[in-house]
Amino acid sequence: MANRGRPTQTKRQRERARLERSKMKDLRRAEARARREAAPPRPTDHDPDIAGIVPGPQELPDWQREFFEEEQKAKEAAELEEGKAE
Repeated sequence: MANRGRPTQTKRQRERARLERSKMKDLRRAEARARREAAPPRPTDHDPDIAGIVPGPQELPDWQREFFEEEQKAKEAAELEEGKAE
């Protein structure tokens, strides 16, 4: 078996790369921390996604309301027709 040389160069390169990644992570963490500290406080009393929604039945959209009204008129017309036929 052949003896391999000492992996000092590759080991140094790996160590430098690891230290560089660690420094970059520390910088990102510091930036995120500063950004969070500088941000205005978030309101905790309400959720902006559901702001303005009232509990209970919701109002129908316009297209659905129009369709429902047309169905009601058709039903009333059919009932009047039946009443005249009798």
